Amino acid sequence: MKIMLALRPCSPGLAHRLAADEVLAKALGAKANAAVGYLFPKFFDGSGPVLPRLLQLAEGEPVSFLRDLHCSAGELEAASHLEAICRSTIGQSRADSKATMAAYHRDSLHPTASRWPVRLPQRIYLSKAVHDATISHVDEWTGEYVVGSQAAEGLRGSGLTGFELRPVLHHKTGEAHDAGHHLVTRELLPAALEDATVFETFDDGPRQPSTPRRYGLLSYEAGALEGSPDLARTAEPRGARRTPLWIVRQRARAWLDAAQVRGWKFQPVLEKDSALHREHTQRWDELLGRLRDAGATVLA
Repeated sequence: MKIMLALRPCSPGLAHRLAADEVLAKALGAKANAAVGYLFPKFFDGSGPVLPRLLQLAEGEPVSFLRDLHCSAGELEAASHLEAICRSTIGQSRADSKATMAAYHRDSLHPTASRWPVRLPQRIYLSKAVHDATISHVDEWTGEYVVGSQAAEGLRGSGLTGFELRPVLHHKTGEAHDAGHHLVTRELLPAALEDATVFETFDDGPRQPSTPRRYGLLSYEAGALEGSPDLARTAEPRGARRTPLWIVRQRARAWLDAAQVRGWKFQPVLEKDSALHREHTQRWDELLGRLRDAGATVLA
């Protein structure tokens, strides 16, 4: 497992100091920028020599990072459950978006085993057709996925549990049409663990904690997911617009790979006190402590 970081835009002074360091400039992927001098979009290993040198050159200036995690094939195979990560997005028209948002507001939030309710949309409006063998996220804001006709037919005969396929709707008629199929479920998992990598935001004001955010992988108590279906969603609204994330069993991932259904990549879901969970906890404790001591932050 590697925790990868990428530097967010910083002050022109720091940008020029970093770019002047040949090794750092290469490691960070320095690119000239008219506004701040340089941007540094390249991810680097947070446990390597780049971060200490970068923080030294920052000279106490607050900096922030984007994060990513790289897990090995063996770590993926060893996990009983996996988090689905979007690799394909399909855009909505303005009319699609407006109709979907109206449907969202008509639906109430649903209680869960966690401290947060979630939105479980049952209606998605989409004009564009989804590619036959693809699972695609609907626009950037919905938190919902649609599947193409070929993928939908395969899923129906797969024997996988925990999901339904609803029709995609046309904004003019409100009726089903052949653009694709909306992947839905009401199967929600137990509450995930809240550790040092989990925090909550207050997007709706200081008295109303909104979606929980995180740095690292999702973790659960040992045995908590034993009875879960092949496809389910988290008890926390970690996706867009208070939607939960999709979690799949290994056999669902294997079926998707064998059927060549594209659109999702995966990262492990951890079981408390497993070897990978202990490594994950240790790596994040060390990294967050180092950043905190330097006045730096990670943006989820």
